[in-house]
Amino acid sequence: MRRLLVILALSALILGGIWLGGETLLARQLEQVAAEQPSVELGGTRELREAGRIGVRVSDLRLRTASGTVDLPWADLWLNPLHLTEMRLTLPPQVALDPGAGPLELGLADASARLSVKPLQGFGVGSVGLTSGPVSVDGAELAKSLQADARLTKVGQDAPQGTAATYDLDLRLAELEPGFAALQSLPGRLSLNAAGKIWLDALPAPASLAAGPEPLPLGLRLDSADIQLGKLRMRVMGRIVADDQGYAAGQIALYTADAEPLLQVAADAGLISPKAVVLAGTILKNIATLPLPDEDGFQFPPANQGELRLPLTLSGGKMSLGPVPLGPAPVFPRR
Repeated sequence: MRRLLVILALSALILGGIWLGGETLLARQLEQVAAEQPSVELGGTRELREAGRIGVRVSDLRLRTASGTVDLPWADLWLNPLHLTEMRLTLPPQVALDPGAGPLELGLADASARLSVKPLQGFGVGSVGLTSGPVSVDGAELAKSLQADARLTKVGQDAPQGTAATYDLDLRLAELEPGFAALQSLPGRLSLNAAGKIWLDALPAPASLAAGPEPLPLGLRLDSADIQLGKLRMRVMGRIVADDQGYAAGQIALYTADAEPLLQVAADAGLISPKAVVLAGTILKNIATLPLPDEDGFQFPPANQGELRLPLTLSGGKMSLGPVPLGPAPVFPRR
């Protein structure tokens, strides 16, 4: 019994030393980064010294980016002693932004971010996440809530050629105000619940990021995406990849009972030609009966009662709704 007590006491001392020393080391590293990087200003650091968290509170943090400046009065960078490969960031309720057109005050509620790494894979990113309650800009509500998660998974047989990393995606956005998002043409607030995968040409890791450009997407698969624009609703699923010219190629299905008003919304936003709205509107029911072949194992279920299933095809740098051309296909970023 005495030996057990001695072992426990020594273990407690060792863990305590790691705890205190780790926080001090992290504080010094953050101060060194701020001293070496002109894009980072740091007012000070303080070890948290809290049970259940090993970390540091930074104060008066300013980040300069290509899109403007971000000012945080404080932020906590920490990890759980039981999950040492996952770093967490707790954000303050008020953040000052200046995108170049004047300062803005971003309001956050219980906002946090996390990043986990895989030590056996060169400390590549294992997962990343962001969550927040109600978000506001200068006191006006921007969105009810936001949650975004990406988790590294195995590269499957459906992955495009050259895939080095596959991430499962989960995105939830509640009632985004379109006026703040430069989407004034939307007929109401935007809500989105989506799940799928994204394929990258490299695993994000310190070595790969330091050696060259950041990883780029090779494709995207949507297993389900429920979208609401005001009173309009639709479901989207499908698979797109980058073709040899860098354009999106693949098959997407849109399920909706609000086909014509949604086409008009797309035209008002400049996504498709107004002529396409008129042409497609006259044959929507015929378009909805067109067969949808499997896309590399991706199967498209039939529409629910009252819905139309509309096939959106992307091929050869062009996008079409059935036989109706809509315009150029989106472009994937290329090296």
